[in-house]
Amino acid sequence: LVNYLSISIEQNQSWQIQESIIQLIGAIYEYIPSDEDQVLPRIFLLLPKLNFSNSIIINTTLIVLGRYGSWLGNHKDILQNCVHLCINALSNSELIQSASIALKELIKENRIYMSKYLNEIFPIMKSVLDNIHVQSNDRIRCLSIIGYILSVHPSKIVIDHLNIILVPEVNKLLDYLSRIDNNQENICTTLNFICVLITAIGYYGNQNDGEENEQQLKTTENSSNTSEVLCCILRDLDPILQMILKKYSDNIQVTEVCIKKNFF
Repeated sequence: LVNYLSISIEQNQSWQIQESIIQLIGAIYEYIPSDEDQVLPRIFLLLPKLNFSNSIIINTTLIVLGRYGSWLGNHKDILQNCVHLCINALSNSELIQSASIALKELIKENRIYMSKYLNEIFPIMKSVLDNIHVQSNDRIRCLSIIGYILSVHPSKIVIDHLNIILVPEVNKLLDYLSRIDNNQENICTTLNFICVLITAIGYYGNQNDGEENEQQLKTTENSSNTSEVLCCILRDLDPILQMILKKYSDNIQVTEVCIKKNFF
């Protein structure tokens, strides 16, 4: 595959041919050992040279990057280039879905390393969330990205960023509650967004940051006091949740969301 990809670039072949090769590379990710260092590094060095003349090949490349998140965790020099590719792609509305999918996987697999990109990623995620034309699934994915990257930061940083993200969502809930008309769909959507963010912040999945960072992960997790932060959030949300249940006590859709999302 690396030879085919190299030839396609040298001969300036069509993006369709190159995209098909990238798809094949993405299809075998499950069979690649994390310590493979003969072929994949050559492939990833070729990626910037692809014929990115169509959004389809860019989307495919981004999806493949996400699939190799675990492998990239052991190759930080290559991971750095992939992160910037994802960040740059998020400014293009046609690439938000694939870029956010890739970035979510990269962060989920490598939280400690990726935590240094908070100041670069957060403003872009906020911009995506503020865009009313962004699809609901993409917004949810961006919330997960924010949550994962915050999960290894100190509690003050977590709270400062949560205030920026959560306050508008809470204000939405208060606005929906103040209206006479039925806003159950909007309330359920907003509750789901809040739950996704809280769940991501509390994530403690497997990491590929290496044994040398094991102690750093423990130290960071202890200093962030994640549980304490989450308890404070839920405590502050409780009065609003009570108001929602009181107003929609006979609404199955709303009550199910509250219960399934473990708000109570």
